[in-house]
Amino acid sequence: MADKKKGTSWKFFSSEMVGIAFAVILALWLEGWYEDFQRKERADEFLERIKIEVSQNRDDLASAIDGTQESIDGIGKVFASGDVTFRTLAPFLEIEGGSTTSSAWTTAQMTQAISEMPVETVTSLAIIYDSQAYYADYLNYFFQQYADLTIGIRIGESRLVSARKFQQHLSITNSLARQVLENYDAFLGIKPEEAATPEEAAPSEKVES
Repeated sequence: MADKKKGTSWKFFSSEMVGIAFAVILALWLEGWYEDFQRKERADEFLERIKIEVSQNRDDLASAIDGTQESIDGIGKVFASGDVTFRTLAPFLEIEGGSTTSSAWTTAQMTQAISEMPVETVTSLAIIYDSQAYYADYLNYFFQQYADLTIGIRIGESRLVSARKFQQHLSITNSLARQVLENYDAFLGIKPEEAATPEEAAPSEKVES
């Protein structure tokens, strides 16, 4: 009788141990699953912020492309008219730069949220923000040249050369901007026929040194 009770006790104890072990394993699995869920949810939130950022950058850049193209065309018309003076060129001596921010992308990198995003998505975003940074760097370089170019246009002796340099800088700026715009559209799923692309009527000469 005692042996029978002892066997029953061990059987009950073994069942309890299995139950406890199962509960621990289940708890660990649920904890891991919840952490993965939180990371994925955070990645989705950052991806949505990045999409909003890219969309806003696209709108600003498209507007800048239009404005820059008007200046390129305006300078070209001044050249064609033969009346190349500071007064006739002045309305077109503006630099239209799109506000290309990258705060959402930078934050996603810092928080490691991009590790939970698809590889194709991260690769596409890296291309977008790299091309955007290159565009911004050239735009900053153009701004640094602005004072010397406008002074050259105002003085008279080097007006024609300075005006052509200015127009060429505008052309390069717009060429880079269009490349960034194409990357934006590819990421956002905007088809070429749906995108409002400005007319490409920019001179192809290289910037004179």
